[in-house]
Amino acid sequence: MTGNYFFKDRSGAQNGPVTSDELVTLAKSGRLAPDCLVWTEGGEPAPAESFPMLAAAFRDQRSSAVLPGGSPLGADLPVWGLFWRGLVYVLGIGLVVTAPWAGRWFYGWLAGRVALPGGRRLSLQSGLGDCWYIFAGMGLVQVAPRLLHDPAARGWALVFASLASVFFGYLLIVWFSRALRCDDGGFDVAFNGGFWTLFGWDLLIGLSFLTIIGWAWVAKNKMRWICSRTTGTHDFEFIASGWDILWRTFLGIVGCAFVLPIPWVLRWFYSWYISQIVVTPAAAAPAMQQAA
Repeated sequence: MTGNYFFKDRSGAQNGPVTSDELVTLAKSGRLAPDCLVWTEGGEPAPAESFPMLAAAFRDQRSSAVLPGGSPLGADLPVWGLFWRGLVYVLGIGLVVTAPWAGRWFYGWLAGRVALPGGRRLSLQSGLGDCWYIFAGMGLVQVAPRLLHDPAARGWALVFASLASVFFGYLLIVWFSRALRCDDGGFDVAFNGGFWTLFGWDLLIGLSFLTIIGWAWVAKNKMRWICSRTTGTHDFEFIASGWDILWRTFLGIVGCAFVLPIPWVLRWFYSWYISQIVVTPAAAAPAMQQAA
């Protein structure tokens, strides 16, 4: 099947004309995402996954879970290990005083369960002094508004707490990315995105809940932004689509409603989420961005 096609790639740049075979190659290479717009000359733009030949290419890509020059992160999250540690983390943050120890302990364990392509384990090289204020702040913004009895004061406190939560979430991303290391060396990255941009994404997610399902696409683009701003020895890309996030979240909520499946649901969802982050050695990253 031949013809002239135009498309917008992952970066939003318009390209074309290309043949259908070239378009399939781009989809398999990872330059074209399922929700990127594709159209024929004179036709209306439509998501790439709506074209049968491209849908098949995306299925092949997902089954192999590998992009040229890069592969997805791997996660070995034991069901009960994740569940009870998650409970301890939530309780530790809620008590505020124990928050720094609970936070450093949980994220250190989580980092150690994630592996780079090839099986190289990550680790968190950071002392409590580097992050105590982050987790203590996270605990305070959760607890402080509940201590106020005046409705008006509590309302303002909740507004402040929402902004502060985004701020401490931003500090968490900065700290966690800088503290990550690989056991055999050769891994050093940092998050260089701005706080107000992150705040804008979180605000947009909140507003998008009015559309019932639109939040999933905002969450997808937020993750792509975070990955694109995390640079160093390796580059990152989030490859899941809005539909992927939406139906898995819906299924996860249904599963958690039955209570007993919660540990398995959490492990299933977070393992999948981590697997959607593709890692590329920085030297190899430009090859993925070349024009067709």
